[in-house]
Amino acid sequence: MTFATPIKPHILVVDDEPEMCNICTRALQVQGYQVTAIHESNKAPDMIARQAYDLLLTDLKMPGIDGLQLAALARQRDPTAAIVMMTAYASYDHLHQAMQSGISDFVSKPFDLSQLVVAVAQALHRRSVIRDNVRLRTLEALRIDSEVLSSTLDYAALVHYVLNLAMRWSEWDVAALLIGDEKHRLASVTLSSSQWQLNVAGMSMAHQVLNERTLMTAQTQGFEDVDKTSTITTMIGVPVVSNTLQGVLLIGCTQREPNIPSVSELMTLLASQSAAALQNADLYGHVEGLYRRQRQIEAMKDEFIAIASHELRTPLTMVIGYTDLLKRALPTGNIGEQAHEIMQNALRMKEIIERMTSLQQIGLDDKLSFEPIDMQSLVNVVVSSVVERYPHVRINTTIDSREVGFASDVRWVRVVLAQLLMNAATHTTQATIHLSAQVSDASALPLHIESASRVWLTLTVSDGGKGIPTHEQIKIFAPFTQIDNSLTRERGGAGLGLALVHDIVQQLKGYVWVSSHAEIGSVFVVMIPDMTGTV
Repeated sequence: MTFATPIKPHILVVDDEPEMCNICTRALQVQGYQVTAIHESNKAPDMIARQAYDLLLTDLKMPGIDGLQLAALARQRDPTAAIVMMTAYASYDHLHQAMQSGISDFVSKPFDLSQLVVAVAQALHRRSVIRDNVRLRTLEALRIDSEVLSSTLDYAALVHYVLNLAMRWSEWDVAALLIGDEKHRLASVTLSSSQWQLNVAGMSMAHQVLNERTLMTAQTQGFEDVDKTSTITTMIGVPVVSNTLQGVLLIGCTQREPNIPSVSELMTLLASQSAAALQNADLYGHVEGLYRRQRQIEAMKDEFIAIASHELRTPLTMVIGYTDLLKRALPTGNIGEQAHEIMQNALRMKEIIERMTSLQQIGLDDKLSFEPIDMQSLVNVVVSSVVERYPHVRINTTIDSREVGFASDVRWVRVVLAQLLMNAATHTTQATIHLSAQVSDASALPLHIESASRVWLTLTVSDGGKGIPTHEQIKIFAPFTQIDNSLTRERGGAGLGLALVHDIVQQLKGYVWVSSHAEIGSVFVVMIPDMTGTV
């Protein structure tokens, strides 16, 4: 098992006396601190600007720049930085100025090294407590923003929201979000303001951040001010990566010495949350686009059905009428047989048109009319019409209502039963189809159903056809679906009957399923709840 090595606090020692720097460095290194010392105070500001230090140990009076000025720079760089002042000129005025500069402690020269170690340890402890409190307050403030971030599914709005959060959390001047994928790296660039443009240096930094998958800080002018009134001095780039999403968040600041550590921490948090949110929004947009396209296709399908059925009805009526006259005039002979074939195919076309019209109507008509249904009379009427259409088929019926009342939309129940029987008649290879219509209490059903209705109608239609392969059974309720798609298929039909059954049963709050075995046949079961209470 391995453990992470604790990060040693980094201390910057500044004193114009080299020997004092050397003594302090040795004493603090013995305590386990990382120490950088410099006796040329005029170089200290650049060191503070380039590097974040946990504690500044500095002399108060030095040539060129004094300790109070260095303390102000360190606090500007990192508001939580600890500062310990060494001085041989301690006074009330010095103490007052030091407290205003946020100095944690004083060590008066000459001092014992143990005093120095205690002062440094106490200052670092106070810094740790302050940072923890700041972090907790910040995280609590960010929690609400994060919830909004995670719940936004509009991709374009989310991109601008991420940029707004980057500007608000960092309090910097400009932000840019560059997004791409594995093939088109960082192809989309959105900036927080039209005042700024991303230049070659900024784009180069973004690609470097993405390639190395790490946060980067640079003293570079990666953004250009359109009005030429401001100049970016510091930039932070952080990767925004999630699955196929490849992105980079860049922010820029015009301040010469911004607070880089705190801002870097915030931007890392924002990037990690933004990556998942952007991925989800992109996926949602893709699904929404597919759904919208599906709705367009469905609308085109409905329009096609309406136009086709309207344009076909009139000429088909004339074909049926003239064929009927021809059959009556020449009932026997070749012409009579040919007229009979014309009539059968015309009726088949009429049946397809009726199915198409009904399929469109069930999608448009969501107003149901519930009334008590006499199952015996309904079954007799439907069976007679099916047998007339398919004279080679015999339908055995079993009706069991058990004197239980049943109410539903009689139009659609009649269509469901007719379509199930015609589908069986089309595909059966035997002469007999079996129909069972049973109205019973839910407690007598073969399965438990969560429903307010206590009475259900169960229609079961069995045929002796070739059966439906298991992997095809889930497809048969889709419109225009035929298991045999070849142009030479043995069975006719447009693949609309079962789709019509499925849509009607769904509208009636019921269930439909199929059980089929190769070379044995198929059993279709429809269950529709009683709607007596809504009559």
